[in-house]
Amino acid sequence: MSLRTLLQRIPPSLYYVLIAAAWIAFSDRLLQALVSSPTLIATLQTFKGWFFVLLTGAALHWLIQRSRASNRLAHHRIQALAGFYQAVSKVGDAAMRAEHAEPLYQAVCEAVVSNPGIRVTAVTRIDPDKKLLHSCYSLGEATAIYAEPLSLDPASANAAPVSLRAIQSGKPFICNDIDKDYAFALQRELYRDHQLNAFAAFPLFEEGRIVGTLTVASQHVGYFDAELVEVITRLADAVSFGLGHLRRLRRLRLMDRLIERANDGVIVTDPAGVIRAVNPRFCEITGYSVDEVLGQTPRMLQSGRQSAQFYRDMWQRLTQHGHWRGEIWNRRRNGEIYPEWLTISSVKNEHGETENYLAVFSDLSERIEAEQRIRELTAVDTLTGVLNAEVFRARLAEFLRTTRQQKQRALVAVLNLNRLRVINQVYGREKGDRILSEIGERLRALQLSNALMGRLGGDEFGIAVGGLHTLEDVMRIARRIGGCFNALFVLDADTLLIRPSIGAACFPEHGEDTVNILAHATAAMQRCKREALDTVRLYTPDLSHEVNAPFELEQDLRRAIDNGELWLSFQPQVDISDGRPIGMETLLRWNHPSLGPISPAKFIPVAEESGLILPIGEWILFEACRQAALWNQGRAQPLRVAVNVSAVQFQRQNWPRLVEKALIASGLEPACLELEVTESVVMQHIDAVAMRLRALKALGVQLAIDDFGTGYSSLAYLKRLPIDRLKIDQSFVRGLPGDAGDTAITRAIVGLAASLGFQTIAEGVETLEQATVLSRMGCPEAQGWHYAKAMPAKDFSAWLEKQDQRIVTGS
Repeated sequence: MSLRTLLQRIPPSLYYVLIAAAWIAFSDRLLQALVSSPTLIATLQTFKGWFFVLLTGAALHWLIQRSRASNRLAHHRIQALAGFYQAVSKVGDAAMRAEHAEPLYQAVCEAVVSNPGIRVTAVTRIDPDKKLLHSCYSLGEATAIYAEPLSLDPASANAAPVSLRAIQSGKPFICNDIDKDYAFALQRELYRDHQLNAFAAFPLFEEGRIVGTLTVASQHVGYFDAELVEVITRLADAVSFGLGHLRRLRRLRLMDRLIERANDGVIVTDPAGVIRAVNPRFCEITGYSVDEVLGQTPRMLQSGRQSAQFYRDMWQRLTQHGHWRGEIWNRRRNGEIYPEWLTISSVKNEHGETENYLAVFSDLSERIEAEQRIRELTAVDTLTGVLNAEVFRARLAEFLRTTRQQKQRALVAVLNLNRLRVINQVYGREKGDRILSEIGERLRALQLSNALMGRLGGDEFGIAVGGLHTLEDVMRIARRIGGCFNALFVLDADTLLIRPSIGAACFPEHGEDTVNILAHATAAMQRCKREALDTVRLYTPDLSHEVNAPFELEQDLRRAIDNGELWLSFQPQVDISDGRPIGMETLLRWNHPSLGPISPAKFIPVAEESGLILPIGEWILFEACRQAALWNQGRAQPLRVAVNVSAVQFQRQNWPRLVEKALIASGLEPACLELEVTESVVMQHIDAVAMRLRALKALGVQLAIDDFGTGYSSLAYLKRLPIDRLKIDQSFVRGLPGDAGDTAITRAIVGLAASLGFQTIAEGVETLEQATVLSRMGCPEAQGWHYAKAMPAKDFSAWLEKQDQRIVTGS
């Protein structure tokens, strides 16, 4: 406690007693010590008395005035505190009654600014995105300082130092003299202009989060004492409570609106299960009005479908876990039973006690009906009106089980339309769809009892007919199905006859499950399609091997790659004028461990269809380049090696890159590698092929078109391709020299190649006469049995050495 405060607490009467006692005790002694004359002492005693009266009167007057000033200050303080306490009451009332935040802000500002000494009060809100402090409401003579948003940066000239510190600390911050606080250095002149000397800022909270401040400024230094700070803190707490109350009120109103407009029924009960509230959707679903259910229990809705144990388990789980969720059947007011999806949750208070139960349910009737309708719609192929493939197979399994239980037979047929793709190309897809739609109508018009019909693919249908007893019944029904195609199909002005290929299988003789019976019917259909002799073909066991053979061959081919059963054969290519070797064609061979040699014509298509041609072709390329590089070591005139490239290989984007890698790995000169592409591959995708051919030509390799003359070449495109050589197909060479047509075609090919700047090589040359005719036509190169058969690398080396010796000796 300071000396000034201590002196202020001493009563004025005590001052007077102390002064009088000191005068009486010491004044006579002092006079006697200073004056020796008795007469003078008597005179001075009189003056001393008057002086005492004047001195004590002046002191008493000062003390009385001081006491009155202190009383006035105390009275003002009491009035100020009373005003602030009244403000707390008003703001608390406003916090409870306010519908919006602005009336609350207005109430607190009006309550505070009405007190003496307050120059301005303001409620501010934090804008975290823009890092600003906005004034929501302000009152007083100095409101101009809140005209613009305040910065949350302490270094800014537009900052609010006290508010910032209150926000940072989360506690009230008081500055009773801005001259003594360095933080006000940038704002001091501004505040002096508005006669502001003391500030107090109180943080405002909204659900535990600081959202702004209540700021009060006074013209008096030292205005905010502890008691006043405590009162204004209560004001700020009232505002914070009001903000939280408004947020909760908004949330409750939102929940009310959501529940009122919810598409689900809502029930609120007390802990005993008595219904206290329902929403409009509850009334719509159940048919009960609000008045009819309030005070009742949800047992009034029970349908009787669930057992008592079901409800005991429900409540046990609800008690243990606080919620239950599941499907339940209830009863509407009109007695109708309906399914609903129900969720029940317990609502607990802050002590963990259950205050209410909240039940939310949705009517599943419409959804179940919609799902059933969707299943029905999705089960049917929209174009043909019969079942789609997935549903047909699923129902066929049940169909076969029923047929087996009844110890009967059933027809399972697969029907494929011949030349539907051609019709789509000629007449357009739209008319092709019209035909499919009419086929569906014709199949349904057969009105086969105990039958399933489905569309298995684009132009493929599956049909199952039960209740049959003999194979003759099976074939009779199958032919009846084929008979519905006897009538012509009409497409506008055109009439078409479309015949199907039908494969028939008899259950259970030809398969005891869905997969096998459909596979066997499909095998019969494929044989019927290939033979094109009859509309219907009944399955026989030999068809399974025919269908499985390509698959089995693919599996064997995969093993052959891993086991090294594939090997390369090389057929020499020679100069037709003197028989000198100029190159060799690489041919793939396969020795099956049990089946022996397998023709490339049989396994190459399987490799292309399965994708195995890619690793096989890559191996051929690298091995051919390696072997050719060995043979060319030390040769004055290097040999070229020809490698066939399949359509699957050629379509790979990285094929030129693989060729480059093979050349680098083997060391073979690029000009010694010739890549052969069939005419059909070249003309199929001419633009893409031309781009890849140019990429290969840039590597320096030679390019040849194999089997030339067997396809449909476009000479306009052919002359634009970077081709080096045309290979005359052996089918034309075989007829030389006797067949006039083969002779004319061969001569035309040689002449065409010469005019376009291409070389030619004839394959399949087997006689001297053929070689002589080709030479006269101007064909410079040939290969075939007349010169040598294809042989393994070891035999080719021996043959090559023998030919080199022949040339050296001239024999």
